[in-house]
Amino acid sequence: MFLRTRYSQPKMVAIGVVGSFCLAVYYPVWAYLFPQPYENLPMRLVCSATFIPLALLPWWPRRLRTHLPTYWYFAMTVAMPFFVGYMTLRNATPAWLMTHLACVMLLMMLFDIVSFLLVFSIGSLLAGMVFVLSPEAHLHTQTMLEYLPLLLFGMVGGATCTVSSTMAEQSRIEALTAASNNIAHELRTPLGSLRIAARAVARFMPDLIRSHRLAEGGGLPVPELRAQNLHALERSIGVMEREVTYANTIIDMLLLSARPIGEVPLIPLTARECVEQALRRFPYGSRAERERITLSPTGDFRLLGEESLVVHVLFNLLRNALFHTDRAGKGDIGVFIEPGDRASRIRVYDTGPGIPPDVVPRIFNRFYSYSSDSPGTGSITGLGIGLAFCRAAMEHMGGGIVCRTNLGEFTEFTLTFPHAETGDRQ
Repeated sequence: MFLRTRYSQPKMVAIGVVGSFCLAVYYPVWAYLFPQPYENLPMRLVCSATFIPLALLPWWPRRLRTHLPTYWYFAMTVAMPFFVGYMTLRNATPAWLMTHLACVMLLMMLFDIVSFLLVFSIGSLLAGMVFVLSPEAHLHTQTMLEYLPLLLFGMVGGATCTVSSTMAEQSRIEALTAASNNIAHELRTPLGSLRIAARAVARFMPDLIRSHRLAEGGGLPVPELRAQNLHALERSIGVMEREVTYANTIIDMLLLSARPIGEVPLIPLTARECVEQALRRFPYGSRAERERITLSPTGDFRLLGEESLVVHVLFNLLRNALFHTDRAGKGDIGVFIEPGDRASRIRVYDTGPGIPPDVVPRIFNRFYSYSSDSPGTGSITGLGIGLAFCRAAMEHMGGGIVCRTNLGEFTEFTLTFPHAETGDRQ
């Protein structure tokens, strides 16, 4: 449900404000300015009130945000197909027929096809039931029969012409892939040159230092070369090497995450070897970052997978854990390898800030990204492709990934792998 409402969420506050205002304001318009055969102020006010919580969405307590998709479906069902459908049945005037058609078009823009059919069907059914039970209700049969073909044409045409979320997402993936290729092409060459230069300096620096000392010993007028200067120079070479490695790793992760995994061949691997390689190759920002990560001393199992996929899945999890624990200023990270009878697991556990409950259902959605800047608030950062890639990679290898978290205490991602023999049979 979170996935189906994510494209509507930026518009919810505006829709709440407009809906709560317009439903109330239009009463004098249809009751006095352009009188309609039927009006119902109490029903109009109740439906108007359903929009008010959406208008106040920024002030919702975080514990209530997990119920936002449910309330969104409820509010739109009550205010749109139910209220407008009922009023259209009671009036059957050109004004209400056009209003009903406009609401249908608005619903099709706010929901995907499945959700639209669900909301429209339930709301229209309720409107019909209330109409039948209403006293003195009279169906304008001829008018409604004439309107029905126009409604069906609008629904079919709207469904045909609406760009689906899948097509929009595919366009973003293609754009991201093209941008990734350009980034890789533009950066690989200078990064390679920088690495060659750093290695050349590291190779010839001992000879230069030796020549300098011989010159000093021979009494030649050469500048003084202090020990701390030499140490800074050696450290700079290490920094250059580390930054180049980090940049190349990020490029690899971006390229791999942006592309569909497709039919990547799977081979037998050992979990501990993959985890150790990930920990060894990960581009840490400092020695302190590496020391915050601990690997369980025991446990191993065989899996059917692809080494680069497993390593990059772990890269994403480690990078997220380090990022969020750095932001929070606290937290250690543990990696556990746990063989099992039915399935085996790799767990990445951190004692960082945790993830809000309303965010958890969306973290594996492509292009969704969240980071907690301060308690009770959050900001969208990054591309939002890392965890989506992790899920796709794990599913390709016949496994899965789940998240368990408690806000303010911990976050744990569990990678589940089927037995290698089971993967072979599949």
